[in-house]
Amino acid sequence: MAGLPPGVDKPTPRTNEQAKRLFSNDKIKTITKLKVQQYLESFFSENGANRDLLAATAPKFINYNISKSFDPKTDPTQRRLQVARYANELRNILPAILVADGGIENVPNTIGQIANAIVKDGRWSGYYPIVRRIPLLVVAAARDMEEADELSGLLSLLFNELRNLAGGHYITGKPEEGETWAVVLPQAGVSIGPLSDVDVPGDPVEKMWYSEATLDVMFEDVLAVSRDMPTFRSGGGLVGQPDLEIFLPPEITVPDVISINSQIRVFINHFQDHYRVVLSNSRVATISYNMTLTPRALGKVKIQVVDFSRLGAGKTLLAEKEIEIV
Repeated sequence: MAGLPPGVDKPTPRTNEQAKRLFSNDKIKTITKLKVQQYLESFFSENGANRDLLAATAPKFINYNISKSFDPKTDPTQRRLQVARYANELRNILPAILVADGGIENVPNTIGQIANAIVKDGRWSGYYPIVRRIPLLVVAAARDMEEADELSGLLSLLFNELRNLAGGHYITGKPEEGETWAVVLPQAGVSIGPLSDVDVPGDPVEKMWYSEATLDVMFEDVLAVSRDMPTFRSGGGLVGQPDLEIFLPPEITVPDVISINSQIRVFINHFQDHYRVVLSNSRVATISYNMTLTPRALGKVKIQVVDFSRLGAGKTLLAEKEIEIV
């Protein structure tokens, strides 16, 4: 999961409009398609980071050139290849590799809570995962059936065998500039569809040949949320008023139902330094020093806040909440 690097502050949305601009579906799809396009271009660009891999594994394809200033008349062995994020009704320069999105799907966060949290200078900051699935359609197209078939095989090579050699399936932003997103290519094998053909608009004879690959690409980011911590009360009384017996009972904040494959943070309001948090059944779940609850087995367990400060009286149960692990 992408995360905030030390010392880098991500803009925190304070209104619905700001959140929409930071995490809009259009922005997420644009970033994802752009990064997949740049991944493909890294093999064909003259100064591309992965051009040497293409030269070593499929030397025939280094004859393709994606430079906009390329003039095919200067070298007959070279072929102009367009890599684009969308197809303009199939009127692009051919041969071409086209990247189009098939929408966007929200991936429910199995944790259901925060990915990380810190308390500093009286403020609580939590980081909530943003996960989206973007089905991408990658099309290899050419006017010649043989060339389209060759591009189809190359497409399979780029998203399968060469993926790990080219840096793996994880494409990240620039953390030094506060970019916390990551684009995750499919980790399983990518299948390429069979060759198909379609008539070229305005030409009754010529056809365009193409093959398609559908990629489930994941987009990950984090949403930072910050708020003031509750006022601390020492020994059950308000700070500055030690003679007043004003006791505020602790309040346990946690979901009623938690997934077995998750971890969540437990929050206790009005917590005192002589309180302790315990679980009624350690076989069902455990809780760490930083209040992270980890499910161990299916079932129900009670989170209890007890007071050990009263000598000779044993522990005093102050609050409890039952949760279910499913």
